[in-house]
Amino acid sequence: MMKKSLKQKSIAVGVIFIVALFIGMALMSAVTANKGAANGVDFTPDELQELYRTYNITENDIKFAEGELLYYLEGTILDSDMRVIASETGEPPEGLKEGDYDIVISTAEMFAIIDDARERFMDKYGVDPANPKVDIVDGVPLPKEEVQRLVKSGKIDLADAEPLVGILGGPSEGPHAISGKIYAHIFIAKDDRHNPTEYVTADTSAALCRFEDQFGVDMIWYWYYNYWDASDISPADSCSKALEDLAEDEGGIVNAENDIVIGWLHDMDHNGMAYPDGMWDLNEDGVIDFAPYCVCSDTAAGVDWPHDNIVQHETSHLFNAPDHGYTGPYCVMTYMYAGASWFGDVWCSDCEDTVDDNIWGW
Repeated sequence: MMKKSLKQKSIAVGVIFIVALFIGMALMSAVTANKGAANGVDFTPDELQELYRTYNITENDIKFAEGELLYYLEGTILDSDMRVIASETGEPPEGLKEGDYDIVISTAEMFAIIDDARERFMDKYGVDPANPKVDIVDGVPLPKEEVQRLVKSGKIDLADAEPLVGILGGPSEGPHAISGKIYAHIFIAKDDRHNPTEYVTADTSAALCRFEDQFGVDMIWYWYYNYWDASDISPADSCSKALEDLAEDEGGIVNAENDIVIGWLHDMDHNGMAYPDGMWDLNEDGVIDFAPYCVCSDTAAGVDWPHDNIVQHETSHLFNAPDHGYTGPYCVMTYMYAGASWFGDVWCSDCEDTVDDNIWGW
């Protein structure tokens, strides 16, 4: 076979570069072709391209936001056929028998697995699943900084972006600490449609720690991977149906009034939903069962709100804290504050008193 000359090699390299350039431009153009309106804010393809350049948004950033990249935990035991429980001690919850799980690891081991998978994902795609750079608003990929700017200016209304809303069920006595402890059982939806694509573990832990810091309660949490199959939820994006499904599928984990259950999902119609003060029901023996559940979603209609605030907001509902609506006191229960990372994560004095009273059963 005759060797190519230096000139021929240069031409070949140039052709490959041009083809790659046009492929990249075509893919980005396909993304921006739907000029579209993000909550009434119009962007031309040229304007979107300028935004992407300004905020260094790559094709993979957009693909991640649109769910087109591989799950970052793929290939780990946290995304496998094994039912994995993670706890601080590496021991299963009291009352769980062998056969109810396949493996128990410590939360330190869990975070090590997640951090390693996160690093490998970033090396491969250049995208951090713990800090994605793009939101999908009305089908339009927008840099998060631009979304924040538009929310601050009032051009994107939090009411149109599915804020942290949703309370079902009726009032009851609610969960409360026993011997100063609340047990939080956190289930990660395992089916492909509902498995959260973003890194939610650290934010969940941070939110639960706020209850410890503010109210002096010992929050003990257990993580459950490859347990909850939410694939039978219909409509698939319904937080209401997800809440019912979580209570139905994983109800056996609740056996005391200091148990709460949190379910994590992906891209639902709300950022979260909860039964206020839990939910009372009669079991088959006619005895009242206590079932305090809430669900959280890493994105709602494509928009990514602060995960720690979502957990804090929905868990507060379990202790009877009310929603304040879109505007109201400076409080995590007010949507405009809970839904924006540049605001605080505090409770107003009324909600603080309510949560405190319900945690301690006063």
